[in-house]
Amino acid sequence: METYLYDDLYRQEETHWWHIAKRELVTSLIRRYAGYEKLKLLDVGCGTGKNIETFGQFGRVWGIDKSSAALAFCRKRGLTQVSAGSSDKTKFAPATFDAVTLLDVLEHTDDVITLREIKRILKPRGHLVLTVPAYQWLWGRWDEVLHHKRRYTLNSLAQLLKSQGFVPLYISYVYTFLLVPVIIVRFFKSLRKNTHYASDFDLILPSVNRILLALARGEQRLMRWGRLPFGTSIVCVAE
Repeated sequence: METYLYDDLYRQEETHWWHIAKRELVTSLIRRYAGYEKLKLLDVGCGTGKNIETFGQFGRVWGIDKSSAALAFCRKRGLTQVSAGSSDKTKFAPATFDAVTLLDVLEHTDDVITLREIKRILKPRGHLVLTVPAYQWLWGRWDEVLHHKRRYTLNSLAQLLKSQGFVPLYISYVYTFLLVPVIIVRFFKSLRKNTHYASDFDLILPSVNRILLALARGEQRLMRWGRLPFGTSIVCVAE
């Protein structure tokens, strides 16, 4: 991810509907699938640290990130259990964690090597909760700015996880309501020739932010009963 986007993330992840909705969704899945108390949890690619704060309700939480800028923002939040590390070299001992979160990280990495490392540091019957962007045909300039290597489908992600010894317990597309707007917005932004590509999170009127958060929360209620047929992202819990 471009360095200037960490400041954007730090400013917006407490108030922007997309960040709030993702945290709420992942929190609900941790509670549902790994929700015993006093978890040891690692957030890989922890960014500016808001997720670490939120997941603290489950026990002790560590965070690693490759970016010194991201870790500086974590420490600005008062977080101390953060350190430099990468998804392929976490520097933790085998079977350390009850749960690992990998939130919009896998698409930046050699995904096979990353999953092998996550499996190594998870305890037996430990849980991986991850989110990734959906559909390679949605690839755009924003993916390049974020240094993505690929996007996924439900089937490609499930097969990848199974090939590395994980059992998907729940997998679904997310943000079904966002698919058409994203296609339109990215098309028009792609017509600009600026070298500095503005964040896709630079929306947004407060009223629109509230509406989109309400839609995301409504979608999450539907997800309790099954998976969604399409969307701009994928969420998965695997054991």
